[in-house]
Amino acid sequence: MRAPIGQRIRKRRQEVALSQVALAARVEISPSYLNLIEHNKRAIGGTLLNRIAAELDLDSRALAGTEEARLIAELGEVAADSALDGIDLDQREVSDIVASSPKSARAILALFRAYSEARMRSDLIGERLGEESFLAEASQQILALITTIRSYSEILKDHGDLSDDERRRFVHTLVDESERLAAQAGDLFDFLGGRGARRPRPSPREEIEDFVSDRANHFPRLEAAAERLRGVVPADDAASLSAYLKDRHGVSVLRGPTQGTSGERFETVGKRFFLADTLGQGSARFRLARLIGELEFADELDAVTGSANVSSAETEKRLKRALANYFAAALLMPYAPFAAAASETRHDIQRLGARYNAGFEQVCHRLATLRRQGAEGVPLHFLRADIAGNISKRFSASGLRLPRYGGACPRWIVHHAFVAPGRIVSQFVRLPDDEVYLFIASTCTPPPGSGLFGSHHAVMIGAAAANADRFVYADGLDRENLDHAVPVGVTCRQCPRDDCEQRAFEHLPVPGAAPMT
Repeated sequence: MRAPIGQRIRKRRQEVALSQVALAARVEISPSYLNLIEHNKRAIGGTLLNRIAAELDLDSRALAGTEEARLIAELGEVAADSALDGIDLDQREVSDIVASSPKSARAILALFRAYSEARMRSDLIGERLGEESFLAEASQQILALITTIRSYSEILKDHGDLSDDERRRFVHTLVDESERLAAQAGDLFDFLGGRGARRPRPSPREEIEDFVSDRANHFPRLEAAAERLRGVVPADDAASLSAYLKDRHGVSVLRGPTQGTSGERFETVGKRFFLADTLGQGSARFRLARLIGELEFADELDAVTGSANVSSAETEKRLKRALANYFAAALLMPYAPFAAAASETRHDIQRLGARYNAGFEQVCHRLATLRRQGAEGVPLHFLRADIAGNISKRFSASGLRLPRYGGACPRWIVHHAFVAPGRIVSQFVRLPDDEVYLFIASTCTPPPGSGLFGSHHAVMIGAAAANADRFVYADGLDRENLDHAVPVGVTCRQCPRDDCEQRAFEHLPVPGAAPMT
């Protein structure tokens, strides 16, 4: 369910005492069309959304309700969890909760995260207790140590006539036994899964996803920094970037054997950047561009990272690396030329990759960042999953809800991409609410030398079916008869389609809703 943008427009228009006729004239649409928008009967986005936001003196992201849409999607997923069987919380009620009390919605999500973590820890402890006798043995050893320490303490307390040598011996024994007790207790706490209770919080990935989503996956400050550098250094090949690193920052770039699992290593003391010789020119160029961003635009990266107000140093570190990746893509695929090329090629990812010497994932991610006000690209969704279905990156501007607490529907093309590695595959899908989307996916091949167990994953992008004619990958599909679109859900527990051979979990019925096929 999408955020009620129309209600926001109507409420804000009334607050500024502007009639429907007047607002429609200012944004150059008919009053009847504006009326449909205000009653959520017409989707709105892009240039028209920006014009309405400007006339109502609102930020377009606030008007679009980016955070509210995310809360609705997450609460909908929580409502479908097996722990809430029998409560029958439908999507409209979820939307009402978010609209009336967003703080309550955030509190519910925080409680669900706490419950999920507690359930995970409980399952882990149960498995370990069933397999090992460590807990019983550790408990006996701790009790024995406590008994010894107490006995020696009572001797020291009750016998004041001990010699100095006897007293020193008892004290040394107490110290030794206390250290053993501390070590044994530490082992026990490690076994139980943590040192003390802590307040559950979103994972670093979840925090970063929320931050990126709230800013529409577009960072003007980093775009501007990349454009400034484009005027100084040609970024079309790795040699130019290597020469710039040497001249500007005194960093020597060296190619050699594989540098661990990441394929790179930077020595700050010697100012040497080692790149694995198994990396292709495109991957090497991207890593060089990222390092330039980290060295030359540290202030910009710090400023954007600081605005996120993340909860941990680890999240801050990972966010800064993600933003450095964003900078590298902006440098190598400059906004205006890349957006024009995407339009010209009808988002042909292979042609864009060849033109900009970039891989499938890099091109897809850059397409999803084309959200500059007044020069927006097609609103896209982006998802990356591994061969087991675990989602490691997600973003949606298309209106598609992406799962957060579990895997995506097994009918999504992103899973089937593994059957045809290296090929770009596509499909039209129909969600239970009758929204139709175009999905495009391909596997991303791990670097040479990664072996059988390298990092295999697939990337999927797509858009609402209304934008399908802007994608070359829709040409082989039946665009004229979208009734043949593949019926899918978001997750099994949320999907009401009973006629699905790939169902993994029973769905949570929605009151009044008929089964779907």
